[in-house]
Amino acid sequence: MSNMPTLTAAQERTREWLESQDDELESIAESSVVDSLDDYKYSEHTFTEQEDDDDDDDDTGEEISTVALGTRMGDSKGSIIRDTLRDLLNSINSIQTVGNVNISNSTNVHIGNVTNINGNIQIIAETATPRPRNSHRVRRKASPANAPDPGEHKNEEQELDESEERVNSNVFISSQKFKIPKELCSIVPRHSWLAQMPMEEPVKLQLPVKYVVILHTATESSEKRAINVRLIRDIQCFHIESRGWNDIAYNFLIGCDGNIYEGRGWETVGAHTLGYNKIALGISFIGCFMRELPTTDALNMCRNLLARGVEDGYISADYRLICHCQCNSTESPGRRLFEEIQTWPHFFNIAQDEQ
Repeated sequence: MSNMPTLTAAQERTREWLESQDDELESIAESSVVDSLDDYKYSEHTFTEQEDDDDDDDDTGEEISTVALGTRMGDSKGSIIRDTLRDLLNSINSIQTVGNVNISNSTNVHIGNVTNINGNIQIIAETATPRPRNSHRVRRKASPANAPDPGEHKNEEQELDESEERVNSNVFISSQKFKIPKELCSIVPRHSWLAQMPMEEPVKLQLPVKYVVILHTATESSEKRAINVRLIRDIQCFHIESRGWNDIAYNFLIGCDGNIYEGRGWETVGAHTLGYNKIALGISFIGCFMRELPTTDALNMCRNLLARGVEDGYISADYRLICHCQCNSTESPGRRLFEEIQTWPHFFNIAQDEQ
C-alpha cells in the first residue's frame, strides 16, 4: 500500500504529458498505462525473472500490476516500452518513405526520369508464333511406369492451364512492322530535326508553282529516323557553311523510313536547281539512287506530298514533274530513280518540248 501514492503521481504526470502533446497522440492516452501482464512482453518477462529468482513466491510477479510511462524502470524494461511507444507513434504517422524521399498527402507522384518525345514515332512491335495449347502437357507427360496419382495429375493440369493463360496470351507481339498507309502525308517540321535558323530573311515563292523538281542528296540512306535526322542536319550545315547558302537547299526531303522532312517549306524559294528555284519546289530523296530505288514507303510519301500540294493550293493542278538531271549537268536524282519518275503522272520531258 505504500507504493500507491507514488504510482498515482506517476499516472498524473503521464496524463499531463499526454495533454500537452498534439491531438494525434490523444488516441494512445488510454494505452499509456499498462495494466495487463498477458498483453505486453515486458510484463511476462518481469514475471519470468521473478519466478526464476523465487519459485516459492507465486505472488511476486503480480505485485507489478500496472506500469506508468513516468515510472523509472530498468534498461531492458525501458527499451521494451520505448519500442512499444515507437510502434504506436508509427501507426499514427501516415507518411510513406521511399529511400530518402518522403511523400505525404500527394497524388500522381512519379519517381524517376521522364522522357517526352515530340513528333512522329515509328512503332516496331513483335508478334509471337501461336503455340499449341497442349504443348506443355505433351512434353511433361509422365511415362506409364512413373505415372502420378490422378488427383496430382488433375492439379498439375490446372496449374498448367493457369500458366499457359499467363504466358501464351495474345498480347505478345513479335517481328511485325506496321505499314504506313499510302494516303498518309505527315510532314516532320523543322524543329523536330533541330534545324538552324535561316541566315537571312526567306524569299517568298509565287504560288501555286508550275514545276516540281525531284532530286537526291547523294548521301547514304537509312530506314531509321534518327540517322535521317543526322543526315539532314549535316546537309544543312554543309549548304550554309560550305556553299554559303541561306538555308538547306530543298523545300522537302523524303527518307527511306517513309517520313517527309520539312526543308524550306511550301512558301520559300529554294536553292536546289539553277534556273528553277523561283518557279519550282525542290523535293529531294535522302540517299543515292543510281542503282536502286528508294523504299516503297518513300515513293508513296512523295506521291502523297504532290497530291497534298495540289489540294492545298501550293502546286498548280497541271504542274510539270521534272528531275534535276533534265535541268543541269548532274546525275541527280540517280539513274534508277529517274527511270521511275518518268512513269509517274505529270512527268514533263523538257527535251521534247524544246524541239
